[in-house]
Amino acid sequence: MKNKNIFLLFVTLTVLSLCTASSYKFNSELPVIENPAFSDAPLCPVVRIIDCGTIIVDINNQEVKIELTGVKPAEKYNKETAVFIENLLKGESVYVVNEPNQKYVYRAPESFFVNAEILRQGYGRADETTPFKYLAEFKQLQEFAKERNKGIWNTADISQSVRTPPAAPVLPKENDITVYVTKTGKKYHLATCSYLSKSSIPIKLKDAKARGYSPCSKCNPP
Repeated sequence: MKNKNIFLLFVTLTVLSLCTASSYKFNSELPVIENPAFSDAPLCPVVRIIDCGTIIVDINNQEVKIELTGVKPAEKYNKETAVFIENLLKGESVYVVNEPNQKYVYRAPESFFVNAEILRQGYGRADETTPFKYLAEFKQLQEFAKERNKGIWNTADISQSVRTPPAAPVLPKENDITVYVTKTGKKYHLATCSYLSKSSIPIKLKDAKARGYSPCSKCNPP
């Protein structure tokens, strides 16, 4: 009889634990943010990435620094954040939407809201120091990432990074890197360089150096 009671108690506790686990819901969900019209927004190639809150874009052949409104760069995980933001924006073109004292960036052609995605994936913090259009939504995105241990909020990744230093990145060889030259110039460039607007001739980096080409000071190729 005693063993039967213990068995029934075990079954009851198991069922209760399964019900609790299956009914658990996160407190925060993704906010709905409608994209604006892009009729007045310039389409700009991304020239350089400073951090998850700042990029350099080309607007009418001029390099312009864009600070992403509402995104505060993460103090930790600089390397991981750099990999994420490069995968998101390197070699891409973006729409820059200007609000009063605010700048929002959308990756073309799918109109992907870059400011919001950085927070959703946990690679930045919502900047609450000054009010802006999407403050409530960005705080909700930050909570979404924190509850799901994404990016900088992943404490398991923090302990792992302390125990095991990250491996050194494998840099591509000069034979594998393609740069671009013009018909008349003596510099080699990245594919996004504005100097390639009239002519763009692909060439391996090793061959470009062997032929006496030097790196462009504007786009800073390897």
